Amino acid sequence: MILRQQKLFTATLILSCIIFLGTWGSAEAQGGAVRLRLPFDGVRRITAYVDHRSPGAYDGNMVVYHGEERENCPGSGTAWTTQGPYCYDRHRGTDYALVLVPVLATAEGVVTLAQNQGGTIGNAVHIDHGNGYETRYYHLHSYSVAVNDTVSAGQQVGVSGNSGGQPYHLHFEVRYNGQVTDPFGWRGNWTDPIPGGPAECLWGDGQCSEIVIEDESAWFTKKLPGWQWYHQGYSWTMRYIGNMSSTPYPNWATWRPDLAYQGVYKVFAFVPAIHGTTTNARYVVHHVNGSNHETETVVSVNQSMYDDAWFDLGTYRFWDGLYGYVYLDNITGEPNGTKELSFDAIKFVQFRMFLPAIRE
Repeated sequence: MILRQQKLFTATLILSCIIFLGTWGSAEAQGGAVRLRLPFDGVRRITAYVDHRSPGAYDGNMVVYHGEERENCPGSGTAWTTQGPYCYDRHRGTDYALVLVPVLATAEGVVTLAQNQGGTIGNAVHIDHGNGYETRYYHLHSYSVAVNDTVSAGQQVGVSGNSGGQPYHLHFEVRYNGQVTDPFGWRGNWTDPIPGGPAECLWGDGQCSEIVIEDESAWFTKKLPGWQWYHQGYSWTMRYIGNMSSTPYPNWATWRPDLAYQGVYKVFAFVPAIHGTTTNARYVVHHVNGSNHETETVVSVNQSMYDDAWFDLGTYRFWDGLYGYVYLDNITGEPNGTKELSFDAIKFVQFRMFLPAIRE
């Protein structure tokens, strides 16, 4: 009876820890002064990040939250096809691909501005969350709050739009004591260059534990010619290519993150709404097995079933550094040239502890 109770206690403890891991971002969001939710419901594409090098000033360089740097960037996103997904010099916020979608307050606060600001900003809402933090929502089609209104997290404050002469999207911005900061924090292995930094991750929904590897980033490699580019991927860019039934020389790509910690990560692949028509994209996850040796796991994904969505490739253990990676080629077994494969972002979600399964 005592042994049975002990097992029940152990199972309950592990289940509690698993639940804790599932909500880890909520418990671990840094800063402490404010915890943010997304400014919308569901999954939407990010199309631009905060420039840590010089938000608000053109200097030709762009640094994103995980430390990757792009040089010789233009003053806008016009050259992203050649410069990669991050090259938006001086960008102050995070852009999301939203078209006439409800925009939600990311945390409780008081509205300090709700008006058309003209210029490229258009309709805007500012919310003061206390402790020096403010969020801003730009290019809105309309807003549904007024100055001095108290709003709760998740309350609708407007509808995304294209005011200010911009393409349809939401520009979401966070300020701390008046300075631009990045809600994704700083995860580079060198000093955060953001003015007033270092930035702290403010997300309370798990994003603080995520590392997203974009196509065409420094951690993405593709081989052989024939690749096509399109602008409806995660972080604006995506790559795609026609399939092959079989070939000794496939087009292939890898996403190889520089992981700061060894341990367990859940891995996801982003499948955009376009140019992913294959029913058999074979992602190969290179990870560490229970004997601490490198191994691989193949996961077949029917890309045609997904529409701007993250597909769960599974949970795996990785060494720190550049050893683990995800591989994908264009061999699908389907007749040559009848399908397309999309190559977009891969996401690694870190777990801070690992509990082995219960053994009888």
